[in-house]
Amino acid sequence: MRARASRADGFPRAALRERRSALELTMTRSFRSPALVLGMMSLSVAACSPQADDPASKTAEATSPAPASEPAMMQTPYSAAEMKMHEAMMSAHGADVSETWARKMIPHHQGALDMSEVVMRAGQDPDIRRMAQKTIEMQTQDIAELRRWLDGRASGAVGLPPQGPFEPVEARMKEAMMEAASPDADQAWARKMIAHHQGALEMSRIALQDTEEAEIRRMAQKTIDMQTRDILELVAWLAAHPAPTA
Repeated sequence: MRARASRADGFPRAALRERRSALELTMTRSFRSPALVLGMMSLSVAACSPQADDPASKTAEATSPAPASEPAMMQTPYSAAEMKMHEAMMSAHGADVSETWARKMIPHHQGALDMSEVVMRAGQDPDIRRMAQKTIEMQTQDIAELRRWLDGRASGAVGLPPQGPFEPVEARMKEAMMEAASPDADQAWARKMIAHHQGALEMSRIALQDTEEAEIRRMAQKTIDMQTRDILELVAWLAAHPAPTA
């Protein structure tokens, strides 16, 4: 009759040694990556628990309710305008950095214009309405200026790779704008416009860095100057108008 395997805390020592060896091998192969090692340690500890082979434990797990899914992103009156803007920007490419910046900034400005028209209908705060009206007027002028430049250039060729210099900025801006939600229309507009304008600043800095075209550099610098002032004004408004508590 064979001798029984020795046990520690209700778990066979041989199995413990096998799991420990597997963990050490994983640490070696992964160059001791902290995140991976911590994950493997958690799995090993869970597997070595006396409850790991407990039928009652497995039954409880099987009958326990599934974890709740992540809450959906809050929908606001601005959601449709946001998505339209992001999709148009991602599909806008030109022959070089100058043309691509111009083509992307048109839907970017149009997004601000559309969202400002929404807050003019849904908002209540007079300062927000004033800033929104100013945004509509200025962005309308900027769109016309960009279109004139593109008409004079008459390129239309797509020369930049799909992952051009602006895509990471667009992705960050999209995420920040979607997270800047509030049930209050004025609060939501202010928060979303800050993220929106920050995206324009970063894209314009790339244009200044990567192009020598004088007209694009002028428009990019004007965008930086104007939207920096707008961000400061929006930040000041938010500081003076804290979000209502539930």
